[in-house]
Amino acid sequence: MPAHEPGERRKQPRIPRRLLARFGTDAKMCGGTVVDISDGGMRIETPDAFPANSIIIVFVQFPHHALRLRARVAWATGKGSGTPAMGLTFTQPEPNLAKAYKEWVSEVKLAAAEKPPPPEPAAGGKSAPTTAPKPPAAPPSPEPAGPIRRRMESRQGQPYEALLERRDGGWQVTIVQMPRQIGVDGADFQATYRDLASAESALREFVRAH
Repeated sequence: MPAHEPGERRKQPRIPRRLLARFGTDAKMCGGTVVDISDGGMRIETPDAFPANSIIIVFVQFPHHALRLRARVAWATGKGSGTPAMGLTFTQPEPNLAKAYKEWVSEVKLAAAEKPPPPEPAAGGKSAPTTAPKPPAAPPSPEPAGPIRRRMESRQGQPYEALLERRDGGWQVTIVQMPRQIGVDGADFQATYRDLASAESALREFVRAH
């Protein structure tokens, strides 16, 4: 997909979506919001845009996992021209992105279809009887205090080290490629999840995607 300036007609349609993303290089990682996606690239709103033609790594955060992509900066706008953003083109086809996006859209549609309709009033204007409430579920087992360290290996045989730490409002997941060490070099992936189960799921998805 050739580089496009803002406002230029694209050959591949982009679909408006808002997903959190982290991007950058081994020396610098930044954050932003993906506002549209196509098969060949994406646009990210961020005040920390990289210069045009920079090659960067992008982690797109879907609800249940993150996807790692490699892209080139096609264009970037500064703070003086509206919302600062940059356009990215993928350096190679990214079928995993299209698959993850389709699965996410299907989940959203399914959740909307499963919402129960409001109860209809019974004959005579009286409300229909409601069913007895379900007994409360057993309380979940307490989560460990942390931190938790994990060593993983991707499908390509690349070793990674993961650190799960309790933070205000959830668990922070930090993943680095070995032989680097956490706390010495920049992380390959870092995100916060509401509970330990979601954090563990993110680890599994990261290994599958790499």
